[in-house]
Amino acid sequence: MTDNLTPHDRHKAMRAVKSKGTKPERQLFSMLAGMGLNGWRKHADDVTGKPDVVFEKEKIAIFVDGCFWHGCPHCKRLLKPQTNRDYWEQKIKRNVERAQKYNQQLAGQGWKVMRIWEHEIRDANCRQKLRVELRQNLRRSSQ
Repeated sequence: MTDNLTPHDRHKAMRAVKSKGTKPERQLFSMLAGMGLNGWRKHADDVTGKPDVVFEKEKIAIFVDGCFWHGCPHCKRLLKPQTNRDYWEQKIKRNVERAQKYNQQLAGQGWKVMRIWEHEIRDANCRQKLRVELRQNLRRSSQ
């Protein structure tokens, strides 16, 4: 599939891509509220990597990674852009490397990092597994 937008229109479209308040993030917030959990806050700009959610007391950082933007191995980014492929491959590679760097930095600061794929937060079975994992992490952190 070729790009049918002009460079100017493509630039405008890309600037409109949200980094906060995305549907997967809202699904995560809803899941946490539905679990009746307290002590979390969203969009922690003061924590390394700006996690989507942090449990500060327990030192748990949660990121929701978009399958396209972070190179999900499960989804394999089936809809790869046909134009400017080198740019997109490098862009996604940098995103993956940055996420790994943040994971290491946070771990070094004593944080437990949870990374959730966009496709996982959308799937009810995966969400149930995420709930179990999160409760386990919260229990371990409070011991």
